[in-house]
Amino acid sequence: MKVLIAGGAGEVGRYLVGHLSRQGNEVTVMDRVTKPEIELNRSITYLQGDLMDAAFVKKSIQGIDVVIHLAWSFADDSATIFGEDIKGHVNLLEAASSAGVRHLTYTSTATVYGRAVLHPVTEAHPCLLGEARKPLYALGKFTAEELCRFYGKERGLPVTIFRFWWAFGDDIGGRHLRDLIKKSLKNQPLEMVRGAGGAFVTMTDLGSAMVSAITKPAPSGQVYNVGSLLLTWEEIGAMIVNLTQSNSTIQLVPSQEWQGPAFLNEVWDLSWEKAEKDLGFKPGHSNEEIRSEFAKALQKSIDQVKGGES
Repeated sequence: MKVLIAGGAGEVGRYLVGHLSRQGNEVTVMDRVTKPEIELNRSITYLQGDLMDAAFVKKSIQGIDVVIHLAWSFADDSATIFGEDIKGHVNLLEAASSAGVRHLTYTSTATVYGRAVLHPVTEAHPCLLGEARKPLYALGKFTAEELCRFYGKERGLPVTIFRFWWAFGDDIGGRHLRDLIKKSLKNQPLEMVRGAGGAFVTMTDLGSAMVSAITKPAPSGQVYNVGSLLLTWEEIGAMIVNLTQSNSTIQLVPSQEWQGPAFLNEVWDLSWEKAEKDLGFKPGHSNEEIRSEFAKALQKSIDQVKGGES
């Protein structure tokens, strides 16, 4: 099978490149990065270019069986989101449908739900775009989803859409998380809202879900949540204190009295039962093993903060 991964130089992409190539597939990586951290061989091709370049995208997709779409700027301004991200997204969908690609998977985000008002958060949750912390970002990703569904219905392009809350690999990013690490290193109190947190997904599990969609395709246009483990900020705070050997205390604040960042007062308990039912998706390790992976990623982030990275 010939697979093209748009935005494949990132962490999820690198996992998929290795996994799919080891399965005997021919993988083409498309990204803007000049020097990707990918070991190229006879089964892996790297194409440097931009989805904004329609001619480049059209040429790159010739002969491709499956497209995995990971590319996105993560900007929060309308000019970039709709002038670049969406334009590039349309170029890819147009080229894929014209070339007769067998399947396209699109990586979206739980941000399209806007604000979690029903628990657990299933795919049937309303998309309250205007209530999202980053409404333009949410609108852009939801628009991209709708375009996928349009091309599936009107142009016959089989598509699958994945939503997740927070992915981590060898390390884990996030400004609020690193702010907590900095406070812990200074032995300052860590304020938390009891029960707030969400569904983290390992890069391996996110990649596994995409591979499942390719090998066990569901009806076109389906949306799936994916996750590996539910963690509260209280649990994460305890990990941070332990790993930093800090004297910080964890102070739990009632949700209605919280004065800190709104992000730390949200519950994103995504359910991935639909993905398990339709695609056979399950986290690749036990909860304790995933906790251990999370702790290792957290330790690397702590080391980065200590080294002055933010």
